[in-house]
Amino acid sequence: RDLENHAAPSTAPPQKRPRETSDRSVTAAMARPSKPRKAQQQPRRSASGRGLLAGVVLAAVAALLGLRGRLAGVAERPSLVRTPCSRRDYKPAVPGCSPTGDACGRLVLDGFASAEELAGLRAIAARGMALGGGDGGPTILDLQSGALSWRDKFIDVWAAFNASGTPPFTTRDVAVYADVVRRIRSLAESTFGVSGLHLTAPTFFSRHSGDRPPKTRHDEYWHVHVDTLQYGSFTYTALLYLADGDVDFSGGRLAFVDERWERPLERVVPRPGKLVLFSSGHEHPHHVERVESGERLALTVAFTCDPEAALHDFLSRAVPEPE
Repeated sequence: RDLENHAAPSTAPPQKRPRETSDRSVTAAMARPSKPRKAQQQPRRSASGRGLLAGVVLAAVAALLGLRGRLAGVAERPSLVRTPCSRRDYKPAVPGCSPTGDACGRLVLDGFASAEELAGLRAIAARGMALGGGDGGPTILDLQSGALSWRDKFIDVWAAFNASGTPPFTTRDVAVYADVVRRIRSLAESTFGVSGLHLTAPTFFSRHSGDRPPKTRHDEYWHVHVDTLQYGSFTYTALLYLADGDVDFSGGRLAFVDERWERPLERVVPRPGKLVLFSSGHEHPHHVERVESGERLALTVAFTCDPEAALHDFLSRAVPEPE
């Protein structure tokens, strides 16, 4: 049931002040006779000039939106925050892979997944979760292990397909899932400057319903936790959001807190396609705020440096596509 608990100032050189013109000099200039000038044709603004102006405007708007997000304590722009790695985690260290020193951190990236990828992932979640559903708010679907929430326990989703007579997932159905996982792993390695990451368990879809009160303590997903403690093998954690925190549900923000597990450092509002990627140790205690209404849908993907904890074919139970 541990699855349910997750879910420098500017140094620019000084600019020259514009030349000031007094009223007296303006009057004198107007009084002096001037030679007639040939009428000059106003130059037309080129397409590249218009594009440059549009780019400046968009940059200004983005900066304003980013400032608004920072003032509200909510991450709204792609951002990478570097943090010192905890000394309690990532042992035994794997050279070239395990985070050390100041190499840990968290990345918030909007628009990682395309609309087509989001549609495919939502379809997988909906089809699998239709065969189950937790009583107390969270519903978990793990295609690798087969774990699917059913009332107050887990059942095997692949067995549920057989029992219900519903066709199981095919390799084509889950291809988008495998592609997204590969892209996240590549991003994790390039972002943190490591290599040799392996997918690890659990990797799962989670749905949190705001209209269902918790039935057991395992349904209380909003408690602060550390992934290396909760899951053991995690080195890097990725969360891909499939629903909108302003449209599909309210509440449910991801909150990173300080080392005392008290003061929020950053809150992330889920948006479809937004990816949050972070090192999984004690440098990143976090929790999901309680969903107040609607349904929050996300995909958790985790990576390890330990080859013995690797998942080599996590979608092997999918049925081959008929020829």
